[in-house]
Amino acid sequence: MAKVIDCGDALGISGVGDLHTQILMELSEGHEIQFDVSQIERIDAAALQMIYAFSKEAATNATPLKWNEPSEAFVRSAKLLGLAGLINLEDEAV
Repeated sequence: MAKVIDCGDALGISGVGDLHTQILMELSEGHEIQFDVSQIERIDAAALQMIYAFSKEAATNATPLKWNEPSEAFVRSAKLLGLAGLINLEDEAV
């Protein structure tokens, strides 16, 4: 069963620690993770880098990384940092 993690409308370095803790908790309970980034208006590089690190870990465990309607701002930020393809956003429209 997938566990949806709501990333809210802004995700910055101050929220990365809490997000990381939540991801680890859900993974330890055996849940598949789905990120709800549909409301993201602002996301900084630290948050995207943490998501990228999680995506690499998920790939090694054959756990698909899933997105719940990524916002235009989220996709644009990921593309700007060159991470869109690496976190499976290459098919998302901007």
